[in-house]
Amino acid sequence: MSHPVPDRLRELADDVRDLEMKPAAEVRARGRARGRRQLAATATAAAAVVAVSAGVAFAWPRQDAAPIPPAGPAPFPCELALPDSPSDVRVRVSGAGIASELRERGFTVVGGVVASEAATTLTYGPASIGRATLLRAVLLGEVTMRFDPARTDPAIDLVPGPDFDRLATATELNQNLVTVGVPTAPPRCG
Repeated sequence: MSHPVPDRLRELADDVRDLEMKPAAEVRARGRARGRRQLAATATAAAAVVAVSAGVAFAWPRQDAAPIPPAGPAPFPCELALPDSPSDVRVRVSGAGIASELRERGFTVVGGVVASEAATTLTYGPASIGRATLLRAVLLGEVTMRFDPARTDPAIDLVPGPDFDRLATATELNQNLVTVGVPTAPPRCG
């Protein structure tokens, strides 16, 4: 049952009057003990931060230290930039029909023997990664891109496979270039 407010106030006043007060010295001692515990915890945390910082500083590589050479063979220079013009792309191609079509579109067709393949294939080296990307955008359908790091010749070998139909129109070329994006470097390119 609820008590009326004046009765509750009287009960509270009695409780406060009967409350035992501790001596001031005891209250101060309790406060000093709590302060010492807090100071010890802060000092421990600060010591941990200093220890971790010292460990990181010790393990951090120094600027004057000699760089560690990468494992494996040395990287070779690669040309990733797209050419300014199709005439900058030298192509060795098997098949007179596709050679004339490439010439009409401004590509430089060079002579040479190209091995036959089972599918449309582009073989290129480090000096022609960007050029191969442009040539790939001109070819419609599935094309196998074959990177040969040993090639020093900037020419690209194009072998049209049996399923090769036609070259891309100017609009399709632009769409393909957007889809392909920026040429990426194969492993070991420097």
